Amino acid sequence: MLRWLAVNICRMSLSVALVFSGAVKMIDPRGTEYKIRDYASAFGLGDVLLSYTPLLMSVALALAEFCLGVNLLFGSNRRWTARTVLLMFLLFTPLTLYLALENPVHDCGCFGDAWVITNWQSFGKNLFLLSCAIVLCRWPRVQTRLISERAQWLISSYTWLYALALVTYCIYTLPVMDFRPYSIGSDIYAKMQWDDTDRIPPIPDLFITDAGTGEDMTDSIVASPGWKFLIVAPRLEKADDGVMDKLAELTDYCTSNGYMLAALTASNDSLIDYWRDITGAEYAFLRADEIPLKTMVRSNPGLLLLDGSVVVNKWAASQIPGEAELSAPLEELGLARKTQATYVQRALLLLLWYVVPLFVCTIADAVCGAIMRYRKKES
Repeated sequence: MLRWLAVNICRMSLSVALVFSGAVKMIDPRGTEYKIRDYASAFGLGDVLLSYTPLLMSVALALAEFCLGVNLLFGSNRRWTARTVLLMFLLFTPLTLYLALENPVHDCGCFGDAWVITNWQSFGKNLFLLSCAIVLCRWPRVQTRLISERAQWLISSYTWLYALALVTYCIYTLPVMDFRPYSIGSDIYAKMQWDDTDRIPPIPDLFITDAGTGEDMTDSIVASPGWKFLIVAPRLEKADDGVMDKLAELTDYCTSNGYMLAALTASNDSLIDYWRDITGAEYAFLRADEIPLKTMVRSNPGLLLLDGSVVVNKWAASQIPGEAELSAPLEELGLARKTQATYVQRALLLLLWYVVPLFVCTIADAVCGAIMRYRKKES
């Protein structure tokens, strides 16, 4: 009984950690991609990796963690899952020890922006989970199954499909849950202010200057009243130029209605001039550091809509509104919403999208199995 209790406590600890870690990476694959690029730069591998390699690594890591965690939860493929999880933590634990000692990257990114932990906390977490994985690998068959052995292929297959669909959606749009300080409804100017406790504010590093003169434009952009569209393109040389028609339509719309339109970028003057040449951009260009720009919106380019200093909407490159959506002043359009579903509501929605189809498939599998047993008995 004590062995059964120890094994299943270790199994549930690993399952919760892996499902949570994998889920936040699936929700924000671009964020994990940026973190992997930080690791590559810290280890001197930034020039070795292909441009798409960090994103592929981000997707692979998210899918592996989430699917292994679900396998542990249901007790499916027990021996193979236990060995794979042990191998994973045998690789991760020494790595996090090195990160804790040398601190080349300030936080490990284990749980994305949902829960930021230090490198030493990450090492302690991995050390505990490694111990759990050793116990699990020693007695894999002691794990209690929550599904039959015959149905475990269904759980595994559907989990992979669900995870792949979710991470693909979040790559081409925006994260379905935004844990960053620039989420919809956030007051950017308020989050830039230091309080009396001298704690670092949620947004400590946003500094905006005019691309031509170098003049500080932070307050005039963030704190001024009125509607503002901000095109966010951390690197213009890597930006999707397929949105130039929609940006031209947005420029005409802002000019007609008297709204501010500007582009924020970390690129140099020559790249700004090149972007103007190929897109015909007539809006102003402002310069900011690449890190806060990547934090604002997980797209290059992306689009923010501000009402004063409050973020009321944001779009990825594939979602930028065109002429059809910009048919009236903002006050009359649904684009200017100031609230979004809470984290709990979105988490429940994602859970329903996973649980309901899985439940239907499981019932269908059980019915088919019962029919096959009945026919076999009759024959």
